[in-house]
Amino acid sequence: MAEPGSRRIEIGLVLQGGGALGAYEWGAVTALLDLIAKARSDGLAVELRGVTGVSVGAINAACVVGSTSLADAQRRLSGLWADLTLHAPPFTPPTMARDLAFFGLPGFYVPRADVWNLPAWTSLYDTSPLLRTLRTHVDFGALNASGTAFVVTAVDLESGALTRFRNAAGRPPPSAGAEPDASDPAVTIGPEHVLASGSLAPQFPWTEIGGRRYWDGGLVDNTPLGDAIDALSADPATIRLLVVMNLYPLRARVPANMGAVLDRVHELSFGNRLRQDRDAAKQVNAMLATIDDLATRLEAGGGEIPGALRERIAQFARLKLVEVLEVDFQDRGPSGETRFDDENGLRDFSAGTVEQRRAYGYELATARLACAFTPTRETAGRTAFRSRLMTT
Repeated sequence: MAEPGSRRIEIGLVLQGGGALGAYEWGAVTALLDLIAKARSDGLAVELRGVTGVSVGAINAACVVGSTSLADAQRRLSGLWADLTLHAPPFTPPTMARDLAFFGLPGFYVPRADVWNLPAWTSLYDTSPLLRTLRTHVDFGALNASGTAFVVTAVDLESGALTRFRNAAGRPPPSAGAEPDASDPAVTIGPEHVLASGSLAPQFPWTEIGGRRYWDGGLVDNTPLGDAIDALSADPATIRLLVVMNLYPLRARVPANMGAVLDRVHELSFGNRLRQDRDAAKQVNAMLATIDDLATRLEAGGGEIPGALRERIAQFARLKLVEVLEVDFQDRGPSGETRFDDENGLRDFSAGTVEQRRAYGYELATARLACAFTPTRETAGRTAFRSRLMTT
């Protein structure tokens, strides 16, 4: 058991979009919730401070925050994915089963029926089934009342602006002396906000909210890191963990057909932002270290730092330090296995594949995250981030 008064652990969870790859997140989030429960039973003070998501990540996030307990969140995720799984008729070849989602996913989307109106189509499917699924598996009353920040993003297709839909806990505190940002209010989250985050064109129609039309937030930023960092406290005695689910593979086989080419372009477009942000964070860290070193040397040499410059240096010193734990689903698992998804990866909701991904996500996340919850752990690998540094 940890000693009373142990340092608190705060977690910001970031869930990417990625269609059927979201089954990996299901398994990994379940593992994280198990680890939190075990850590609490060991006497550690662990708090899930914020969950951010895009597209299928927003759907998973809604089940986590829209629940009454860790166990309830796990039950809701399991129920959700039962409704998002395609069960093929007996003796269907696996290659055919992986393509069945082209014909619809009953808990998510169905083909449009208005074939006579084809020239005016702006999407291929009707996503109204997802609204029913979300109402079934998400407790929106609990989500809106939760002390855990919930933030999902969508793109205003006319203005091009990335819009955040956040519950009351998800609204970041204003800077000292500043008024809250009236242009970025908290809203009462409903299923339509989650659907808007997953309205990926041209497959899915835009979602209209308050007279504005929204597409999938991943079109601009598929990894909403800054909003999860905002949810973490600035207490220097707190261990802040940023847990990031990285769904898209960096490596892949050479495409063998046009469908595989399109999937590979999609992977590279949506998956590399996190890697770019990580490189940018390293540069920022080097800059912060340089500023601190120069200020120390100046004062040690008897120099005086002007008041305005001293305040700017102090602002840098208040940056949050977070420890980034990335769960990359192409990493080797504990068994030494290297993952390469098949060419239908983003649209493969077949029962066998969903279960394999869930199990692998659970195994990998358990191995990757368990060390973060040991009672005697020391902080390591911390990275300095300014709130919103890494958002668009």
